[in-house]
Amino acid sequence: MYFDYASTSIKRKDILQKLIDNVDEYNANPSSIHSPGKKTKSYLNEARTKLAKEINTDASKIYFTSGATEANNWIVKNFDDEGIEILSSNIEHKSILESLNTVKSEVKYVKADKKGIVSLDQVKAAITDKTKLVILMLVNNETGIIQPVKEIGQYLKDKDIWFHVDGVQALGHLDIDVEDMCIDSLALSGHKIGGLNGFGVLYARERLKPLINGGGQESGVRAGSSNTLAALSMAYSLDALRGEREKILELKEYFLENLKDVDHEINGDVENSVNHIVNIYFPFVKSDLLLTYLDLKGIYISAGSACNANALEPSYVIENIYDKERAKHSVRFSFGFTNTKEEIDKLIYWLNEMYKKKKKD
Repeated sequence: MYFDYASTSIKRKDILQKLIDNVDEYNANPSSIHSPGKKTKSYLNEARTKLAKEINTDASKIYFTSGATEANNWIVKNFDDEGIEILSSNIEHKSILESLNTVKSEVKYVKADKKGIVSLDQVKAAITDKTKLVILMLVNNETGIIQPVKEIGQYLKDKDIWFHVDGVQALGHLDIDVEDMCIDSLALSGHKIGGLNGFGVLYARERLKPLINGGGQESGVRAGSSNTLAALSMAYSLDALRGEREKILELKEYFLENLKDVDHEINGDVENSVNHIVNIYFPFVKSDLLLTYLDLKGIYISAGSACNANALEPSYVIENIYDKERAKHSVRFSFGFTNTKEEIDKLIYWLNEMYKKKKKD
């Protein structure tokens, strides 16, 4: 019973099997000028067009990467310069926070409030004449809280400030319109929605300085042989996920409705959260013990970001919103297309058993 979709989605066997069965159609290198190469390129362009349409942009502004981590790093490295400021928040993904630690630019961080939100007012107060880049996520990967990206983007649009958004946990679950939201660049990931790992997208409104140099792929700004199979797996998985939104939301709501007999609090404002993620504070048990207990029952959840080098550390996101003690007792549940209400019933049962045991102790 897998409730860790925010770490990585279960792979979509039907889509991947169909792609493998037809792999002879796109075996060639899409950079080759012979007929098989041109045919493969047409498939790569199909994926690019599908993904561009999803966020309301032109395919020429979609760059394929090894994942959202590369996309986030790419933007940060484009603003690595003394004399300018970068503004971000204390609840961003490690691929942003760690990258920001390497730059010569001055970096400032706004703090999320107790609802897990970084407000427009906070951004306004932190911006100075030296601010050239603002980096925020659309949906927090650990709490599922939706950030006011559209408000912030519309405020920044008339200023000489680039607005980069980490959209990984929003893709497929929320409508994303880079024009309406006034987003200058956007990072996306394939494996969060059922596609292959190691593949992602960077949307960029304007041409960037290359992060990886070489053969001139991706319009000359991102070298490396194109991964057509992964691109198609991401594009087709997105089509599937779009039709699963309501089912996933129903599962999350069913879980929360049936959790009433277990002592808990939801981290962040659940009314302002995405359909597939909820982060919960259980005061009666530490997260590491709960993860181990459920793992032995064949139930898989997480206590924080899976990108933290396999370390079972309390979530820095929950710690930054609340405190370290609360983080030690908080876990994340994230739902997807394979989950059922019967699985959630089993999850609820074992959480109740744990709670009754702890009360007795």
